[in-house]
Amino acid sequence: MRSTLVLAWKETRQIFLSPIAYAFLVVFIFFTNFMFFREFFRANQASMSNFFGPLMAIAFAVVIPGITMRMWAEERKQGTIEFLLTAPVHTWHIVVGKFLAGLALVALCLVLTLLVPYTISRFGDLDSGPVWGGYIGSLLLGGSCLAIGMFFSSFTQDQIVGFLVSAIVLFALVLVGMPYIQQEFGGATWVGAFLRHVSPTSHFESMGRGVIDVRDVFYFASIIGFFLYLNVRVIDLRRWR
Repeated sequence: MRSTLVLAWKETRQIFLSPIAYAFLVVFIFFTNFMFFREFFRANQASMSNFFGPLMAIAFAVVIPGITMRMWAEERKQGTIEFLLTAPVHTWHIVVGKFLAGLALVALCLVLTLLVPYTISRFGDLDSGPVWGGYIGSLLLGGSCLAIGMFFSSFTQDQIVGFLVSAIVLFALVLVGMPYIQQEFGGATWVGAFLRHVSPTSHFESMGRGVIDVRDVFYFASIIGFFLYLNVRVIDLRRWR
């Protein structure tokens, strides 16, 4: 556990020493706030339902590949990957340490949006239940996207390739859960049901309404655990090659 936390602290420092982290923080805050308040003033309703929906999922699909694209490529660029792979620590410690560092940046992104519910509460009576549920769901969604992005980025040494592959995969997963895409693939048929089950969008939207379902939490936890496990397997193959 201690080695995992040490690696997480090291990775967190590297992330915040890079201007890329601050650039993506700005992109995330600007995109989510601009898109949300544009619709908020049209609807004239004290609600964050549009914030905790496809908007947040799309924002993560854009921002998180920018976080994960450098996690493994930067180690190779600086020549520190050999040190990590030969260090007397389990691969799990390395992968989870990087994941926790990325999750800290995701959490910071969400903290910086707290001005949104505060502003809305000035205009009307804001229900706190969906807000808390939305932030919990956002953290789980961000963790899932982070685990997926780390896995696909571990296959390449090129940061741009890692970004593009992760972004394409995450966009695909987000889009197939949207209602109009499900209708195109069959609506209420088994195809639509399968897409709703696979996509994180439908699981996230229920949390954005304040409904914390154990099945949704289990879904996100399973995605995180599964892709971190695959990431460990990929790194292990290179470690013992």
